[in-house]
Amino acid sequence: MFDRARLADKAYQWIKDRILARELVPGQHLSVPAIAEELDLSRSPVREAVQRLVQEGLGEERPHKGAVVARVDVLALVDLYEVRAALEGLSAQRAVHARDAMLLEDLTAIHHDHRSAAHDGRLADVIRADMLFHSRIAAAAGNAQLVRTLAPLLQRMSLAMLAGEQERTTEALSEHEAVIEAVRAGEPQRARDSMTDHLERVRARLLAKVADTEEVAR
Repeated sequence: MFDRARLADKAYQWIKDRILARELVPGQHLSVPAIAEELDLSRSPVREAVQRLVQEGLGEERPHKGAVVARVDVLALVDLYEVRAALEGLSAQRAVHARDAMLLEDLTAIHHDHRSAAHDGRLADVIRADMLFHSRIAAAAGNAQLVRTLAPLLQRMSLAMLAGEQERTTEALSEHEAVIEAVRAGEPQRARDSMTDHLERVRARLLAKVADTEEVAR
């Protein structure tokens, strides 16, 4: 069972990296037999990997075709970030109130990894560090329901990268620094405001992308 899970993780990361690198494009069939042959794996772990990508929104099921690379619905992402801004602002505020002794150290280390990955152009690691940053704060909030509610929203972070947010990593890092400084200062409201501001800025960037697309279409 452990080996199967490890192989599924390998297949998942291989497919995801290629989607994010746009080597696999929206609408392209995620053929389990073809990917299994490419990776020299059996079909079971590849099938698990594809289903995981579907659950995260990077893939979608098509009738009579199976799974394909998903098309990014930027307007749906705008709605998602509105919800995230509200929930994660609360999460950051509660995390500071909870006084998790390791939180500041962990966030600083994650931020360092995030910056290094961005500098080296390692997009998969950028996404991983970004997700870990937000997940660590949620975990420190001490509210299990909040963690469960946020988990599927954070899994869709990759979609924002596909929508062009990877081009704004410098801004995201600066916004994360503001959250870290609020945690360091022990100021719950400032942490809430900084986190909310960060996610609202991402939302605004996505909205601007929608506006630009509509302008080009005219």
